[in-house]
Amino acid sequence: MSRLPSLLVLLGIGCLASPVWAQFDSDPESIERGRELFTHQWKPNDTLSPNGDGLGPVYNANSCVACHAQGGIGGSGANESNAQMLAFVPEPGKFTSRNIDSIRNRLRTMHPLFVNNDGNISTGVLLHRYSTNPEYAAIHASVTQPLEETFNSRTRMRRMLRERNLSDLGFLPLKLVTYTKDLQFALAERNPPQLFGAGEIADKVLDSDIEAIARAQLLTSNETGISGRKVGRFGWRGQLNDLGAFVKGACAAEVGLQVDQMYQSPDPTKPNEQLEGVDLTADQTKQLIDFVAALPRPAQVLPEDPNARSRVTQGHLLFESIGCASCHVEDVGALKGVFSDFLLHDMGPEFEDPIPAQRIPVQVVSIEDRFEMPTYYGSEYNPPQVIVEKYSVAIKEDRKEYREYRTPPLWGVADSAPYLHDGRAESIRAAIEMHNGEARGATATFMRLNEEEQFSVISFLKSLKAPESAEMVPDRVAERPVTDADADKISSTSEGTMESVASR
Repeated sequence: MSRLPSLLVLLGIGCLASPVWAQFDSDPESIERGRELFTHQWKPNDTLSPNGDGLGPVYNANSCVACHAQGGIGGSGANESNAQMLAFVPEPGKFTSRNIDSIRNRLRTMHPLFVNNDGNISTGVLLHRYSTNPEYAAIHASVTQPLEETFNSRTRMRRMLRERNLSDLGFLPLKLVTYTKDLQFALAERNPPQLFGAGEIADKVLDSDIEAIARAQLLTSNETGISGRKVGRFGWRGQLNDLGAFVKGACAAEVGLQVDQMYQSPDPTKPNEQLEGVDLTADQTKQLIDFVAALPRPAQVLPEDPNARSRVTQGHLLFESIGCASCHVEDVGALKGVFSDFLLHDMGPEFEDPIPAQRIPVQVVSIEDRFEMPTYYGSEYNPPQVIVEKYSVAIKEDRKEYREYRTPPLWGVADSAPYLHDGRAESIRAAIEMHNGEARGATATFMRLNEEEQFSVISFLKSLKAPESAEMVPDRVAERPVTDADADKISSTSEGTMESVASR
């Protein structure tokens, strides 16, 4: 697959129909400036952010392209680039009106973003991998150390299994880490999604298109078991409905670049320090959004060999007939070949996440809002009394919102491994076989296909490629080389003792 060395090359090739940005209301110069920002390797006190502090103070990567490079600039990311969320797993009976204030204080001590300025509590916060603060590495290692197996910890695990109707510890989907004073914490991960075609998703997929799919699924839900819930177009939990908000949030959350409407994450060891200016000006932010919106859309590439092409065609038909297309809808409104319904679906108990999807009524974040860091990843703040009412007694409610994920578009899937929300599936076949919940029927039908038919379905999916015009990742960032910023970077490690930040 060819990769053009730069988007600017498109300007000088007269044989192409039009530049990739022609379909958007942005000029080529703005998009090229955005490209430079997307591939720039940021440093503390970077010259490109004279009104801010540059990289950090906490971050997951020193550039956008470091996490979006699979299949070219703007693609998905490897598991090493996963965002990590630290969440607490409330145990029934542990939260009461008498101790909620104490719990709130302990959560704030664990990480300042667990509690906002109004005293409301978030279920999870982004736990950055790196920091410019030398103290951070030891804290990160301590908090992320796997839970030590003791009599008490196994007793807690058994209670969790019973609440989830699971029979074996191996089925517990939660990555349990530190435990302190009645608070069990767990890690949740999010794999960086591909950004190809994001502008078309923002421009061509209407609310009415998604609502129509949701109504159609509801009408047949008794037969199919599939009934999606409408949220936003972006994010694994559909928590964002605006491409601009999605890009701004990534700047602040992943690279520590403060922008209008999105504060960078504070250093948890210095929670009262907050940057007053911005790292990216309004013009720079627009340029970056323009670049992401102009990224080319993925496309199907059919094999030249007639037999292989016939196999792909058969796989496409099987993909539809066995039920995959119920959620992975090929065409949504004016957008063709996207293979998503942009709805939340229950993926089953193996996909339970400690950070629940927002419940109905859902208010997804739009660019007009000023939103807090946990909101960017789909978490939400609740008044302490809500936490008490929800967890003061045994859990008897449906845990669906803990297992719901937005259907990811399958265009470009061949070049976007690993798969699923946390990158747990290394191959397309593994991703199919792991589907459960509302996808249980389609998965079972796929497993009943003979080997040749299964191979045809996978061959079809492997024909959904990253765009041929996607730019190659520059050599200077392809291997994530050590830079001046990396000299100060504190890398997370697996060593550390089991202790909370409160004890530091």
